[in-house]
Amino acid sequence: MILVPGPANEVQIVREMYRMLTSEGFTVHGIATELNGRGVPYTGFSTWDYQAVFGILAHPKYMGCHVYGRTSCRLYTPSIKVPQSDWIVAHGAFRPVVDEATFVEAQRMLKGRTFNKSNEELLDSLRSLLAREGRPSLRLVKNSPDVPSPSTYRLRFGSLRRAYQCIGYGRPEQFGPIDLRRRTQALREELVASLATMFPNDLSVVRRGGRWRSRLRVRQGLIVSVIVARSIKIWKETVGWQIDPVRHERKYVTLLARLDTENQAFLDFYVLPYIDRPRRFHIRMMDSWLERGVRLEDLSFFRDGVNK
Repeated sequence: MILVPGPANEVQIVREMYRMLTSEGFTVHGIATELNGRGVPYTGFSTWDYQAVFGILAHPKYMGCHVYGRTSCRLYTPSIKVPQSDWIVAHGAFRPVVDEATFVEAQRMLKGRTFNKSNEELLDSLRSLLAREGRPSLRLVKNSPDVPSPSTYRLRFGSLRRAYQCIGYGRPEQFGPIDLRRRTQALREELVASLATMFPNDLSVVRRGGRWRSRLRVRQGLIVSVIVARSIKIWKETVGWQIDPVRHERKYVTLLARLDTENQAFLDFYVLPYIDRPRRFHIRMMDSWLERGVRLEDLSFFRDGVNK
């Protein structure tokens, strides 16, 4: 992005990045967030990200060195990284932007950051955020300079929600009214786990990681989608339930779980052959649409309901 020597404002930006890392304890992701928040443009007026910031903080040219042989590539083969001990370094090739001591300290801190941290150290950052803010969120994780980026947690734990669960956060009762969507997701995960525990020989949980929803697999191979419907006021005092079909799951046998009027606990359960509507819709208490399926008197009848 920035050549050395460069315009004064670019040099100032680089020095500020090193200062944020070495003096203020910003993470690489935190520096990117700060620069974007200040409206500092990156190349081509794009935004800063982890790789852009790390590339500047780790490159020896900013302390005045020109480096050759960082990678090696034979004809028609992919390039490979060369060990740092084998690099060819020409000292004093540029006017330095930062002194050698600052650069060396930056490399020491980078090596001690996220890449080399254990899973437990990453979780400790989340625990500190939880203690400070009362609850974690995607926005707080992204904007906290002392917390690794959300992508780091997705890479290590499969999803940010799984990382929350590892620190004991994510149970339905921990989410307030403003977190209704997340509380619903937590209730759904509890329901899926409860069914897998109730029928250990007949059910397994299918998780593809990332943002994919968990599903249930019956021993014969049948996939069951699980949908939790929140209660809403559809007209004056009339209570209804909002159903959001999942495009890739509509053809599956579906367990529909309706929440009570406070959206705190499950009201009832239906096993449906599939979801016949492509978009969000609402149903009433005794809606005729439910006659397509089988009402479960209790979750213990789930296996029988799927077989009908």
